[in-house]
Amino acid sequence: MGWGTLITRRLKVFSLALFVYFDYKAVQKRVQWVSTVKKNAIWAKTHERNARRVLKLMIELEGLWVKMGQYLSTRADVLPEPYIEVLKQLQDSLPPRPLEEVCGTIEKELGKPMRQLFATFDVDPLATASIAQVHRATLEDGREVVVKVQHDGIKEIILEDLKNAKSLIEWIAWAEPQYDFNPMIDEWCKEAPKELDFNHEAENTRTVSKNLSRKTEGGSGGVSSDVDVLIPEIIQSTEKILILEYMDGIRLHDNDSLEEYGVDKKRLVEEITRAYAHQIYIDGFFNGDPHPGNFLVSKEPPHKPILLDFGLTKRISQSMKQALAKMFLSCAE
Repeated sequence: MGWGTLITRRLKVFSLALFVYFDYKAVQKRVQWVSTVKKNAIWAKTHERNARRVLKLMIELEGLWVKMGQYLSTRADVLPEPYIEVLKQLQDSLPPRPLEEVCGTIEKELGKPMRQLFATFDVDPLATASIAQVHRATLEDGREVVVKVQHDGIKEIILEDLKNAKSLIEWIAWAEPQYDFNPMIDEWCKEAPKELDFNHEAENTRTVSKNLSRKTEGGSGGVSSDVDVLIPEIIQSTEKILILEYMDGIRLHDNDSLEEYGVDKKRLVEEITRAYAHQIYIDGFFNGDPHPGNFLVSKEPPHKPILLDFGLTKRISQSMKQALAKMFLSCAE
């Protein structure tokens, strides 16, 4: 990626940031002279039009901005409702990358032509995300798999986007000190680059799968296993390619299909919650990117949750686990 492209990306980010900032400043002055009802309507419209501007640029730039949009779409505690509703669109698939690029990356990483690697390979991707594209395929031995292929040149884009995001957050904190998100972006700068090595993701997936399938001692001395979820088996990995077991599932937000298959939504939420509670409070090793796009629901009864994408994980200490557990119990009480 040339310097021209990098500079263009930076200019687009900061141009939109300034445009949105001055829009809010203008509305802030305007609403001083209107009634409360009208004020709320004006703010709602302002949030919605700026959310759409942000969404449009995130889709255009892709890279880190899509991941950040997915993250923000789950943060109703931080953003106004119009942003949550608009940015939810980023949880769906993005426009696909060219097949020639995908096949080129696979052959380069695995050192063999496609015809020697797969009996079949679906031309149309199952999904296209910010970092990679996923295709369904069949191995020579007949096993059905999904092939996750990193976008060409995405590493340079992500690292540049992190610099731009850091600069943007610092500017916002300077202009509006009450909105200091530096701790959040510092965490992103530390963790996001790890997602660019699929060997790292493969090892994380194996670790979480092993932890959740491990039997634990029940309170009465008996053996119990409270986590009933599915995690695809890792078949093969390189830095830019990840081959996993194929699991047929329903997206969490596909409400019509969930109804059609008779999925017990209450039980589904309970199982996902148990899985995360186990990861955090027992294992101290958990998926740090739990947006709805990283879950499926098995089409086969009893419709177990399928956990996906362990590129971003976090490890916490025993003392932190205990502190989090105490905080949770205190809140409940």
